[in-house]
Amino acid sequence: MTVLPSQKLSIGELCVAIGAGLMLFLLPNDAKNTFQDETMCESFVFILTIVITVVFHLIIKRFEAVGAMMLTASVMISISVAFNIVTGAIAKGSDYWPNMQRYRIITMMITWLVPFIYVVIRRLLSGRTNDNSDIRRSFARFLALSMRAMIIIYLLVIIFKLLIPVRPQMDSEREVLLIPTQLISNCFSGEYDRGVEYLIWTSLIIAPMTFYLSVLVKNFHIWHALIISAAVGLTIEALQFILNTSVISTDDIIMYLIGAVIGVLAKFLIDALRNLITIGKETTILSYNPDKVVKKSSGEAEIIEEE
Repeated sequence: MTVLPSQKLSIGELCVAIGAGLMLFLLPNDAKNTFQDETMCESFVFILTIVITVVFHLIIKRFEAVGAMMLTASVMISISVAFNIVTGAIAKGSDYWPNMQRYRIITMMITWLVPFIYVVIRRLLSGRTNDNSDIRRSFARFLALSMRAMIIIYLLVIIFKLLIPVRPQMDSEREVLLIPTQLISNCFSGEYDRGVEYLIWTSLIIAPMTFYLSVLVKNFHIWHALIISAAVGLTIEALQFILNTSVISTDDIIMYLIGAVIGVLAKFLIDALRNLITIGKETTILSYNPDKVVKKSSGEAEIIEEE
């Protein structure tokens, strides 16, 4: 992955970005101290994440500063998780098992997803006066930083949501559903608590991976995504079977494949919208070498994408 250089953040800008990242990190705890209802807490985090992101970007006016903010929040989350695991193991010994609550998973995804969507929309809709080489490189740097933050969040979700949501029960009987759509039917029928939510989680869990790969790898197609997601899905299901931490189902693989397609289509949709907005002059904004995806036009000396 090669990112074209852009003007570095000043010490002051970096400090402000770190401060904003710490604010995002502390938001879920502040919400818990303010509200009793979990939905209210999540709404509080969502709204304040928007406010912090917008105000911060209006002050700094640099896309990569938002990326630094997101990376700071993600690093602090990972440090907090590691600290809780160590202290829990010391305090409770073998009786302790690390567990990440649903609320924590949702809020840490909000604090990554909201700034990412905000910056992508700003860049996507940027007009000619707000579109030059420096801005494109600033966004490319943001993309690199935000994707690093995503990897941290993504790994935490995979580990604590899919692999070890509960303590492994190696000696207990395993539940395996091999009939297609059986698990889906059970979820919609209400047999499982939060069944519909489980389906949504499972179908979207692979989407960030294939979205990132479609940005990183040139000529990444849906069939690539399907093969990779099937391999990842089978690995996850095998680990769940070994650890006995979840129901094993062919429907999970189906959901993973759907999520893989969603990730690739999201990248395709953003590219198509940018191509439409710029009347074909910029084929994508999701590139680490942004100057190579702008077509040459009269009065401009832009570089055409290399094949």
